[in-house]
Amino acid sequence: MNIGIPIWMLALSLLAGLAAATVLYFRNKKQHYGKALNAILFILRTLMVGLVVLLLFNPLIRQKFSSVETPTIILAHDNSSSIALCKDSVFYKNEYLSQFEQFRKDLNADFNVDEYLFGEEVRDFDQVDFSDQLTDLSSLLKTLDRRYYKRNVGAVLLFSDGIYNRGFEPKLVAEKFPFPVHSVVLGDTVSYPDLAIRDVHYNKVVSLGATFPVRVTVAARDLAGRKAQLTLKESGRIIEKRDIEIPSNRFSKEIDFMLDATKKGVMAIDIEVSGINEEEQLLNNVRHIFVEVLDQKYKLLCVAASPHPDLAALRSVLNDNYEVDFCFGKETLPDFANYDLVILHQVPNAKMDFNALKSQLDRNTKLPVLFVIGGDTDHDLLNKLQKTFELHSGATNTLLDVKAHANASFSTFTFDAKTDQIITKYPPLALPHLEINAMQSHDDLLLQEVMGVKSGLPLLSFANDGRKTAFLFGTNIWRWRLYEYYQSKNHEVFDEMFSKTLKYLLLSTNDGSAIYAKETYYSNEPVIITAELRNPNNELVTDPELTIQIVNKLTNETYDYTFSKREHDYQLNAGLLPEGLYQYKVSAQMGERKINVNGTFSVVAIGIEEQQLTADVERMRGIARLTNGNCYTAQQMQQLAEDLHKDARITSIEHHESRFEDLIHSKWIFFVLIGLAAVEWLLRKMFGSY
Repeated sequence: MNIGIPIWMLALSLLAGLAAATVLYFRNKKQHYGKALNAILFILRTLMVGLVVLLLFNPLIRQKFSSVETPTIILAHDNSSSIALCKDSVFYKNEYLSQFEQFRKDLNADFNVDEYLFGEEVRDFDQVDFSDQLTDLSSLLKTLDRRYYKRNVGAVLLFSDGIYNRGFEPKLVAEKFPFPVHSVVLGDTVSYPDLAIRDVHYNKVVSLGATFPVRVTVAARDLAGRKAQLTLKESGRIIEKRDIEIPSNRFSKEIDFMLDATKKGVMAIDIEVSGINEEEQLLNNVRHIFVEVLDQKYKLLCVAASPHPDLAALRSVLNDNYEVDFCFGKETLPDFANYDLVILHQVPNAKMDFNALKSQLDRNTKLPVLFVIGGDTDHDLLNKLQKTFELHSGATNTLLDVKAHANASFSTFTFDAKTDQIITKYPPLALPHLEINAMQSHDDLLLQEVMGVKSGLPLLSFANDGRKTAFLFGTNIWRWRLYEYYQSKNHEVFDEMFSKTLKYLLLSTNDGSAIYAKETYYSNEPVIITAELRNPNNELVTDPELTIQIVNKLTNETYDYTFSKREHDYQLNAGLLPEGLYQYKVSAQMGERKINVNGTFSVVAIGIEEQQLTADVERMRGIARLTNGNCYTAQQMQQLAEDLHKDARITSIEHHESRFEDLIHSKWIFFVLIGLAAVEWLLRKMFGSY
């Protein structure tokens, strides 16, 4: 303990004590004590009064605390299906699980152990069943780094085959990982000749009569000098065949096909690569895709001050079912009546005819508009085009870096809450310093964050005052798309956010119902659909019975369900559905009003874990090496346990901490004051004063 009290505070307290003692023992003629006793009483009263006065100043004292933190061992086990699909699948489903359970039991008896499973997500350990259809190793390492920051972690035991298909290269995270990782290699470590379809890129929806591309990525391992054949079939009918020559043992090639959408409906396309007899694994040789052909096309118009990469980013989320025209600068505006949606990128501005723009919007009062507001936008003119927000220039004439975060209370359409983690990491948008005043009700999907402060102002907002409108406050969303691809090698969150934005604007105003279904479900996840019903007063109700009919458009198989009622909405869990394209019709009777809502979704076989079944030993060794750990096989778990007991790094750590506390909260002060008062009282009592 260290009492660091200023000299002036001690001096004033001492003077107060001296003054009180002087009045009582030297200025008081009624007291008759001897010199020695008078001096003792004087000192006692001085100390007691001085200490009381000192406490009135509420001084701080610094106290030191010590604690001992025992080491923690983290056990993380891969639960992805690629391990159980390997050639040794019988061993991993039976004998290995028994050995691993014994290892866990012994480990928990000797150490403080925290256990996790990972695959599609990182979660607390329950049971290894190799059911996850994705593997994200980088997410595991980042989660452990964040969760155990500055904790005494003796070691991380990583049980995995080293294969990942989500996130990014785990060795990049391992380079700065603070704890030693001992990797245990699972799965089949023998490399067999293999031919596989690695990826397929295609449009899920196309227009009737359109020619659309299908890009297939074929990979081969240890098959140099051999030939294979890639075949596309529709409903069993061969569309096209391609011969493939494999020049090297590490081979990958993208092959493009152009297919014709000749009839309305669903095209079920089978893609198969074959021709090699030595293959051990054939699960990755076949892929199935479904393409819906619609006899409908939306026309969009982008009006902008000048060409901008944001427009290309928005165009990228649209399929062949959309036709997009552009108009820049002072070009003559086309007739808005010919379009289903208008995107105004930093418009209106000084480079274009505002009167012509306003006239077009006034003539097409139901035409939905997406406003993208940036540095070139004339705020005063924009206020004349819409009634939702009133914008004024802020205190500074500068562009702000505005980051985004999701609004948990957004209700216009569904958006996965988990994606907030990705959205918050997006690069900032460029937005002028603005005063934003809401004039009418609006629903915000994204909110602004400036310099780490969440302002609550809208960043992506929706409104409907007879015309459906959306407002994007900021430019440079193209950086979001590039960043997401850099992080996860896809654009899923960006594409979902803006495709749903455009679809919301394009669809006509509903009849008081809102159906929330994903566009695509994986074959290993249940089909969950939620719905909302509103009465004429726009209040959520759950009185009517809500039914749904789901039809597999490929087989015409029909499923009929009734939604379960919740407090404010409805939910349906249709369970696992076969692979295919589905159309649904939701129906309800609300008084005199009948509600019918149609929609579609697809169920696809995920199949990613089947693409690579040979364990990546080098990656597992690399993670261990970069973190000063060791690499083991599944048969060396006993050796791993022995090495953990010998590891000098797994030891308790003593922590020392200093912190300031109010002196008045110290118990010893109370006893000192009581002691001084008691001694003074006792002496005075003994010598006849009390």
